[in-house]
Amino acid sequence: MRTEHLLRIALFSLPLLIGTPVLRRAHQTDRALLTASREHRVDWRLLRAVAIQESRMNPRARGAAGEIGMFQIMPNTARHWAERTENPVPTEEELFNITLNARISAWYLRQGLDEFADREDPVPFALAYYNAGPSRIRAWAREVDTTEELLAFIPFPSTRAYVTRILQLYRNPQE
Repeated sequence: MRTEHLLRIALFSLPLLIGTPVLRRAHQTDRALLTASREHRVDWRLLRAVAIQESRMNPRARGAAGEIGMFQIMPNTARHWAERTENPVPTEEELFNITLNARISAWYLRQGLDEFADREDPVPFALAYYNAGPSRIRAWAREVDTTEELLAFIPFPSTRAYVTRILQLYRNPQE
């Protein structure tokens, strides 16, 4: 009987012991998303959807093309952010910091949202800006007006899937 009681306590306590760092990281992530969201006027749910698509919200993620952190920030994007915002250029290790990674991501998304603010729905254009780069989306945007037209026009299946998936996560988070 005593062994069974100790086993119940151990099984009940295990998730609490294991979950503590996970909960701490979740809280840190939420705080970073909300702070970056407010700083750059980007909906925190859009930031969250980007982080899910980019890295499954893994702050230590590395991409095959050199992307870093939860939002898969390219070092060139980080340098551009530093120049434009008068911040120091972050080191590669600093880009793994959730707060900094989220700030740069929100800033970059804001650049795309601002550039395509005249569109009825600038979000898909901003997501293509984030994924395929400003020069590509500028060329594509000259040819289309609506989200549907943009998604049909994007020549890269990976970018089309990226934009579609984030829109789904952002607009229908239960799916």
